[in-house]
Amino acid sequence: MTLLRDICAVLDVSEHELLTASVDTERRTAERLAEKYLRLARTYRVAQYIIYGATLLGLGIGNLASQGTLSWFWIGLAAVLLAASLTLAPALVSLRQELIPYRASISLMSALVFLEVLLLFCCLYSGGDWFSMAGMSVLFGLSLFILPVVLRQLPLPVLEGRRLSVYLVVETALLELLLLTGCLYSGGDWFPMAAVGVLFGLSLFILPVVLRQLPLPAALEGRRLSVYLVAETVLLELLLLTGCLYSGGDWFPMAAVGVLFGLSMFIVPVLLWQLPLGAFAARNKLLVWFIVETALLFVLLAVGQWYSGGHWLWSIGVPVTLVGLALPWGLMAVGRYLPLGPWARGSLCFVWLGLWMWLSPWAVDRVMLVNGWNDDPYRLSWPFAFSSGVGPVQTLGVIILTMWMIAAALAVAGILAERRHR
Repeated sequence: MTLLRDICAVLDVSEHELLTASVDTERRTAERLAEKYLRLARTYRVAQYIIYGATLLGLGIGNLASQGTLSWFWIGLAAVLLAASLTLAPALVSLRQELIPYRASISLMSALVFLEVLLLFCCLYSGGDWFSMAGMSVLFGLSLFILPVVLRQLPLPVLEGRRLSVYLVVETALLELLLLTGCLYSGGDWFPMAAVGVLFGLSLFILPVVLRQLPLPAALEGRRLSVYLVAETVLLELLLLTGCLYSGGDWFPMAAVGVLFGLSMFIVPVLLWQLPLGAFAARNKLLVWFIVETALLFVLLAVGQWYSGGHWLWSIGVPVTLVGLALPWGLMAVGRYLPLGPWARGSLCFVWLGLWMWLSPWAVDRVMLVNGWNDDPYRLSWPFAFSSGVGPVQTLGVIILTMWMIAAALAVAGILAERRHR
């Protein structure tokens, strides 16, 4: 048995063939096919060497014969290397067993490098200055297709489950570099505006993927939506600031506070839902939301007065705003905090709605009269003066009476429901 391996080597048979006294047809066929493949691969490589070597030799002789120096030969060299990176490089990589899984990535990356070299030689030969723009454009365009292949084949455990995020971030960075190159090439000053605009637009779709795939600190787990909304708000404000500086205007504070007030209507509820709050805020999230929105509204009024250069904030802005806020604050207080049943709270909400519709025009009219802006004061009895005909004011009276009738119906329904319950 110790001589079995040596006997097989002398007889040029496998151990299976020696022990079974038969020819291993499958093994012999596989060996023949492997030898045939190796011969074909070797022939392919040799043919490539001959073709590309002859091409370079012809280019060099032609260039020396026509101009006495090597000038456009370097363009031909880069073109030959570009072709070889697509045809010969995969065959050369296959000679190393450990590099075979990365054959496509190596071939594509080498082709991209030699394409950039070809553009550089063409730019130098023509005496132009366009290589930076052309090279960056080609890099960005081809990376859209090459980078997924490279990221798929890279043996990096840290990329597992995060390849799409890496791809999107890298492509965004390349696009920003392309914009910077274009701005410098054209001699413009528009890069900051374009860069922030592109970053804000792409982040609307890229940031959710990045936040989903990348690891976040424990404090942010379960709060990805809050992080996304805050980040997008910051980017939008940065875009407004860049636009204001680029246009030479002074409207940024007004636009920034206006956008912040509008977005906070939807963002603050999410933040109150996901962020850790104190005991009082946790029990009164609706109240906190109202306080934040009210504060932002008054800040918006103050900035508006500053931007317009007027003096109307305390004389008109604040009083009229308080009249308007009385409606949502009253409905919130009645619906959330009155210790009554749902039917009673609903009834009181309609009572308050009717009262506000009746009294708010009178309150606003008093503010306007104080400031000398109204010559026809509003009278509290006017909406119900149906004997004088039906006009817009009388229509308001009908709506007010309808609100109170609904309130009465809800109150009666609540009483009946309570009796049935008892």
